[in-house]
Amino acid sequence: MTRMIPARPRAGANTSEQRIFDAFAGAHDADDWIVLHSLEIRRHAAQFQGEADFIVLIPGRGIVVIEAKSPEYVEYKDGEWRLDRVPNPGKSPFAQLDGSIRSLRGYRVSSRSARSTTEKVLTGAEPIARLVWFTSLERHQFHNATPGDMQFFEWELAWRGDLQHPIKAISHVLDEHDLWYSAIDGVEHDPAVMTAERTEAIASALLGDFAGGRTLADRKLERLDDERHLLKSQARALDMIERNDHVYFDGPAGTGKSYLIAQLAKRWRGGHRTLVVCWNVLMADELRDMLRAQRDIVVADLNSLMLRLAGLDENPADAGREWYWEELPALALAAVQADPSIGAYDAICVDEFQDIAGFPAVLDLLFALASGPIANVKLAFAGDSHQQILRPADAHVDPYGILRERIPDLVHVGLRRGLRQVSGLTRSAEELLSRKFGYRGHRTTSTIEGALEIKRVSGAGDASHALAEALRELLENHQAHDIVILSPFGGHRSLVGRLLAAENFTKEERWLRDRLRVTDDIASVDLGRVDLVEAPATAVVPRAAPARPKAPAGRVRWGSIFKYKGLDAEAVILTDIGDDAMDFVRGEGLDWFDLLYVGLTRARYRCVVVPN
Repeated sequence: MTRMIPARPRAGANTSEQRIFDAFAGAHDADDWIVLHSLEIRRHAAQFQGEADFIVLIPGRGIVVIEAKSPEYVEYKDGEWRLDRVPNPGKSPFAQLDGSIRSLRGYRVSSRSARSTTEKVLTGAEPIARLVWFTSLERHQFHNATPGDMQFFEWELAWRGDLQHPIKAISHVLDEHDLWYSAIDGVEHDPAVMTAERTEAIASALLGDFAGGRTLADRKLERLDDERHLLKSQARALDMIERNDHVYFDGPAGTGKSYLIAQLAKRWRGGHRTLVVCWNVLMADELRDMLRAQRDIVVADLNSLMLRLAGLDENPADAGREWYWEELPALALAAVQADPSIGAYDAICVDEFQDIAGFPAVLDLLFALASGPIANVKLAFAGDSHQQILRPADAHVDPYGILRERIPDLVHVGLRRGLRQVSGLTRSAEELLSRKFGYRGHRTTSTIEGALEIKRVSGAGDASHALAEALRELLENHQAHDIVILSPFGGHRSLVGRLLAAENFTKEERWLRDRLRVTDDIASVDLGRVDLVEAPATAVVPRAAPARPKAPAGRVRWGSIFKYKGLDAEAVILTDIGDDAMDFVRGEGLDWFDLLYVGLTRARYRCVVVPN
């Protein structure tokens, strides 16, 4: 997925610019491309100021500067242009491009090593091609009677049809540009100078860095604004399934499934009694926050809902898996059958469905909560088959297939574009695990370097040092409460748990303790509502889930990967990743890959792995 800077079209962008922006944002096979949109050029070589609609930076190839136009009619005759219904209809679009390119070639910035000296952004050997993109016209609508005209090449024009294949269009321009200029003596032309590092340096120099005047809170607000914009764009999927009452959203982590479940619940609530549920307590709180102003919608985690239906205050102290998956659902179902009015929901939405798929007693209860026959009830589900970390690996199921047996007309909606995690982080995580996660692209961009980092730990005492080092680095770009430390272990065996329980500690460990929450709602290991707390030995004993406290300001949250499933944070540190954790997870019969996948995909911008 191309890296768009900024992450969305600028305010006031015209139709042609929006079309080109959307084309690049949705393109594949160009992960290392950088597309700058609406670059204002104050240091213009030919006028007071100017603007480049798009500058495409391509490692190993060169630069393409694009002028976007959307005329009703275009005419080129006797060397003069006429573009109908655009500002300055008689101005040559190539003249605008040439002015921008001269400004880029002559632009100097202060070197980082010596502020008193300047250096050119471009060396002069970088190929820079021009492209005028008519987004309102098809190629067949333009007849060039003078293909040998010296003012431009026909391959420097792009058309509406090229919006379907923007990467191909740009590659074609550079191919033709290389073919012509590489054969001309006296012209510096070397695509090899466009290394990945050089490409990043050019992008940084052209945009500048004004972060010094912003606080971490300012940066967060900007990121949140971009994230909200991307999520809202995902809501278009609901328009396409508007007439379908039985829907299953399927996709990898961070593709907007929970957001769509919440938005669909809002659309369905008018005149309908709506229930929104999931298994995870913290995820239920997240959904409740999304729907807090909706009076007709009931949001609950399934365990709390079943306890309430069964007339119980809490789970038994010695409750095991049978209680949560069979006995308690049976008690709740009996209560609903005895008094259907305590259910009678006209719409039911289930998030993180993979957690309960394959447990018939829970599914029987869910469908019994409907106000009538399934055909007359609105149903929505969301799931990710790779996040089945609450059941043994050999018991994994096909969530969508299970639902289709009960709901034959269930509509499958595949979500494959990441909206939460930056593409560089996903690529690194996939390389780390040597497996693809199922994305076909990402819309989230970031200027933060080193999205995934692995800290090397050589000795037993080095883990705390590596954790402190990682936390210090993350605090440079993220506020403390936007960072989460996760472990396969719970409070007793995890690195943070041991650190907080220690009676003796170093100065660096004291610094860590001062920045960590002493108690945390995600510290226990949640294996299907049996929240496992390590006993002194390797055995585990169950206990009920604690209430969720409010996160204090200035403290870093920490806990288990299991409890944080379904949620996310700007930055995540994974600790205790190694043989001990692998033995623990596999000893529970769980899938080690799925657990790491869940942990790595909790992070939106940065993730640091600290092995044990």
